Amino acid sequence: MPRNTSDRAQPAGMVHPVFRMINPVREYAWGSTHAFSELFGWPPSATPQAEIWMGTHSGAPSEVQLENRDATMPLREVLRSELPFLLKILAADKPLSIQAHPTQAAARAGFEAENSAGIELTAAQRNYKDPHHKPELIVAITEFSALCGFRPYAEAAADLRALSDALHKDYPGLEVLLQHVESQNYDAALEWVLRSGAPEAGAVAAALGEAAADGVLTDVGLNAALVDTLQRTTAAFPADAGVLVATLLNRIDLRPGEGLFLPAGNLHAYLSGVGVEVMAASDNVLRGGLTSKHIDVPELLAVVQPEVLPLPYCEPVSTQSGVLNYLPPVEEFQLTRIDFPAAGSAHTLSPQAAAVAICTAGTAHARAAEDTRTLTLAAGESVFIDSGEQITFSTDQEAQIFIAIAQGSPAWDNA
Repeated sequence: MPRNTSDRAQPAGMVHPVFRMINPVREYAWGSTHAFSELFGWPPSATPQAEIWMGTHSGAPSEVQLENRDATMPLREVLRSELPFLLKILAADKPLSIQAHPTQAAARAGFEAENSAGIELTAAQRNYKDPHHKPELIVAITEFSALCGFRPYAEAAADLRALSDALHKDYPGLEVLLQHVESQNYDAALEWVLRSGAPEAGAVAAALGEAAADGVLTDVGLNAALVDTLQRTTAAFPADAGVLVATLLNRIDLRPGEGLFLPAGNLHAYLSGVGVEVMAASDNVLRGGLTSKHIDVPELLAVVQPEVLPLPYCEPVSTQSGVLNYLPPVEEFQLTRIDFPAAGSAHTLSPQAAAVAICTAGTAHARAAEDTRTLTLAAGESVFIDSGEQITFSTDQEAQIFIAIAQGSPAWDNA
């Protein structure tokens, strides 16, 4: 069963089931100074804006606007308990860290073990900050590039040989990595790159960075996507052993509307682009390179699925014209996308659990049943919808909204 619910309490003076949200913007080095400005018409940013957070996550919780537009209240105070999901708009100009997330059982065990060991929740070496898993869904808004899951061994081996040919001298470390891949042992390959052979792996990464900058990698038969991956990763993280981990992962380029579901154990990283991301509200991350943060190699190896698996595309299901549902196999969330035509239209949603809706293009109007108010959402603006309420989204122009829903399934009616 889901770990919490999202029924709304009834604070004094708050009678409406739909609230305009005020959401924090997180600034990380890998973010973009222009993406939100270009997509949502926001003022240009002098610092890299990486994520818009929508939810009750303690790291950066949302607020809601009350009837008096000057008055706000934390979203978590509107609820009896916190949302089980966190909705984000993510904008990446540089690669994020290579990472994997634990299963529910592994998260619970790891959290209890680190508590017993007396490791502070805020400690840099802490792996498990809560006892929950962290499945993720990303749906592209713009062209979006990611690394996701291990490549077929033969493909990875062929590219490692080509990379060896591209370098100006022999690197024994690259041969060691190639041997592990040819032996079809990604566990051993990861352990060598990140721990026993990390200095050698870093030297190879530095050499690959020089080769990428000099344009040499295009002359040895590598595909353009891998060359781009190496250019991006070495530019952002020179001499980082994670560059070699990146060569072992599938490169996936999503078109707008295409999605990936990242279950427990899937080793992945986002490279560039803007997307809608929804995840279970957890902070549990095991990192595998392209980062200055803590890397616990034994714990990562215990969590990662080292098998070559099918690419985890999340194909949406169409329920009616313009409405697509992304339905990953988790209890905490699902995601619905509505594309409104240029002539405009309306759709009515009756969510069986709390929901958050964000307009990502155009302008949309939100109105709950038996409510005299209509909330107008410009691109980049969002609303919280109470459980069990009926809400109609309408437009008179081309527009798009995404709706994250906790636990239950949405019920749609044409309006």
